[in-house]
Amino acid sequence: MKKVFFLLIISAIVLINNTGCKQKSATEADSTKVNITVDEFLENPESWANKEVVISGTVSHICKHSGKKLFLFGADPEKTLKINAGGEISAFDLKYEGMDVEITGTVVEDEKIDANYLNEWEAEIKASLEDKDQKVCTEDNKAIAVQDKDAAKDTVKDDPFANVKKFRKKLEESGKPYISIWGISCKTIKEITKK
Repeated sequence: MKKVFFLLIISAIVLINNTGCKQKSATEADSTKVNITVDEFLENPESWANKEVVISGTVSHICKHSGKKLFLFGADPEKTLKINAGGEISAFDLKYEGMDVEITGTVVEDEKIDANYLNEWEAEIKASLEDKDQKVCTEDNKAIAVQDKDAAKDTVKDDPFANVKKFRKKLEESGKPYISIWGISCKTIKEITKK
C-alpha cells in the first residue's frame, strides 16, 4: 500500500511539473516574437531567417489577381518587402492597400536569383520588346496593345533591363551562386490605427 501511495505522489509531482513546463513553453514561444519595422528587416533580412516576427509598415500594393501577395514599405516607399498569404489567410483584402498594418508571420527565403534566372528574365524582356502587339499598362492599370514597336519603346521610361543589371551586379558582388530574396509568410494582419 505504501508503494502505491508513493507512486501516486510521484505521478502527481511529475504531472504538475509537466503542466507547468507546457505553460512556460507557451509563454516563452510568445516572447520569441520580435517587433520590427520594414526598414530594420531590410537592413539584414538573413538575420531574421525562419523567425516569427511582428512587422509594421504601410501597404503599397496588393496583387489584385490572386490577393496572395502584399507589399509593405517603411520610410522609403521604393524599398518594399513581400508578404505572402499563409496560415488562415488565403488572400489579402484589398481594403488594406494604403493602410498602416501590423503583420505577424515567419520569415522565409521566398526566392533564389541566380545567373540562369537572370538570363531567363532578360530573354522575357527582349521577347516582350520585340512583340509587335506589345501590351503596356495605362495609369489605371489597364493593358492595351501597342501596334507600333517604336511607340511601345517610348512608353518604357527607363532602361527595361535596369533591374536585371542591378541583380547581376549584386550577384557578382556577393561572391555566392545566388541571391536570396526574403519574404514573410503571413499568419495575421491587422490595421494600425493612429491616435
